[in-house]
Amino acid sequence: MNGRDSLEARVTELETKYTLLQKDFDALNETVLMNVASLDRINSLLSELNEKIESAKDNTPPRSLEDEKPPHY
Repeated sequence: MNGRDSLEARVTELETKYTLLQKDFDALNETVLMNVASLDRINSLLSELNEKIESAKDNTPPRSLEDEKPPHY
């Protein structure tokens, strides 16, 4: 194998590795994008739940434990 063949073999190997790395990168990027979308949905739902909790707190009259009888009475 002369120098030119050796260089061509190295370039071919590098191109192959680059192609595989690009494929892995694309797969990881897709996974990250799906995770971002999931986190956006979770944050939206969490915000809605917080609003409902705050709304429920505002609509609930304060209770006194003195006014409540234990269940056995």
